[in-house]
Amino acid sequence: MPLDPNLHDRGAFSCGNANVDRFLQSTAAQQAKYLKSGTFVLLRTDSKQQILGFYSLAQHGYRDSELSDVTARVLKVQGLKSIPMILLGQLGIATDFQSRGLGRLLLRDALARSLSVAQEIGGVAIITDPYDAKVRHFYARFGFQVLHEHPFLRMLLPMRTLAKSVAQIRARGASSTETERL
Repeated sequence: MPLDPNLHDRGAFSCGNANVDRFLQSTAAQQAKYLKSGTFVLLRTDSKQQILGFYSLAQHGYRDSELSDVTARVLKVQGLKSIPMILLGQLGIATDFQSRGLGRLLLRDALARSLSVAQEIGGVAIITDPYDAKVRHFYARFGFQVLHEHPFLRMLLPMRTLAKSVAQIRARGASSTETERL
């Protein structure tokens, strides 16, 4: 559900990464107010205030010159001046609830929401900037590939790849284990 700063207790949230915590506590509500990004929260079923985890999404655009020729060919965006993408800016799980599959649950929701938005208004890829090796590995398990490592690590998942995976799973009848991988 979308973050409601008047209802959801952002101040009590801690995932163990100060930058991610600070985003939720101090920045997410302002970003949403000015339509810069959307933040979506996972709440306890017995408390509509306690945030167990969250993620944020924002529009992002690359210019032609910012992508390698190989990446531009893969995304089929050669010659475009502006390349629409979706940035998965933050994803965090409260420390007490980590290692319970909630990160996977939130990422699947973020991917489904991103695919839906891309089908409506366009977006050739989802990008994210993992802050350490553990997070990089997490995203890699879902098909994200390294776009570049300098000046910071950025990973990319082509929207066509995501759409194709979803279509294949649906065509096979979506067993629970296949759905888990998405």
